[in-house]
Amino acid sequence: MDSFSESYAEARGKFLAACTEVGARVTSYPRDGLSGEAGEPLATDVACLGPEASARAAIVICGTHGSEAFSASAILTRWLQSRDGNAQGVRLVLVHAINPWAFSHRTRTDENNVDINRNFLAADVGPASENPAYDAVVHLLHADPSNAAGALELHRTYRAYFEAHGWALEGEIWQGQWHRPEGLMYGGQAPSWSNVTFRRILREHLSRATTIGFLDWHTGIGQFGEIVHLIFDAPEGMEHRAAAGWWGLAAKEDGAFKTGAKPKYRGLLCQAIRQERPDARIAGGVIEFGTADDYQIFRGDLIDRWLRFEGRDHPDARALRDAHVDICCPRDISWRRLVETRGPTLMDQLLAGVAEW
Repeated sequence: MDSFSESYAEARGKFLAACTEVGARVTSYPRDGLSGEAGEPLATDVACLGPEASARAAIVICGTHGSEAFSASAILTRWLQSRDGNAQGVRLVLVHAINPWAFSHRTRTDENNVDINRNFLAADVGPASENPAYDAVVHLLHADPSNAAGALELHRTYRAYFEAHGWALEGEIWQGQWHRPEGLMYGGQAPSWSNVTFRRILREHLSRATTIGFLDWHTGIGQFGEIVHLIFDAPEGMEHRAAAGWWGLAAKEDGAFKTGAKPKYRGLLCQAIRQERPDARIAGGVIEFGTADDYQIFRGDLIDRWLRFEGRDHPDARALRDAHVDICCPRDISWRRLVETRGPTLMDQLLAGVAEW
């Protein structure tokens, strides 16, 4: 059975069916008060496998960015279908659709346009009041991308700006912004539903673990067919060495970024694991399946934002939404087979690494 789906409802159905087949323990967290694109109920579903009392646990997260969830859901479902629920003696927690409204509506952010991967600020760290790097190019980011020639010109102007002023400024944009609710990478002014729910999941399902490995699935960063690992611990630290070893990574700079280094992202979802479990040793990372070149990624982000605010009534809105999703989850069969093959293997490596760490 093809593990990819055309909708959140179909993906949820496949995931829950696979959970039933292997006897996974499922807890659902309903998203009350909201419905999906087709009027369906929404929920984050959490499946647990392996010994409940194990001191070693792994958590794998799907759907931090909703329109990227199609591939992540396919990986979780394919792993369940092909591994018979064998968690290698580790307690395995699978989080399906942590941002269910965005998954169903095929957009990156939640119902309030909050990018939940910028929403997990520590309790003692407040949102930034402004992001000057974002403001300098806001006229390019908050523009109409529905015309192909116009979108290309926007990207050329965007590139020319950073060629002149330094690509490090683009990294400052990607850190997040908290002053433009209608903008990209908006971190919100309060914890989102996904934030509150994810912290609850951590408390309810990982409270006994003293060693925790994590994997948060994403798409977009990297060239088409490239797999990019983002480990946010200091390279010289034990945690970084552990995660790099699990996935067989050599020590190197992050070539997926123009400056050779990751942006200093703020409010990442994975940071909540340490915030909630400061007593545990924790390692892991974000894994991205590259989907397109810089221009297509730029255009996809612009389409997503514009459709949420200015372009929702455009006659081509549905087709443009489909274009955005195709940038996040290409229909190309070779790309999808890569995801279905390599994704479960990367999960196996996480489990083996946590078991031996």
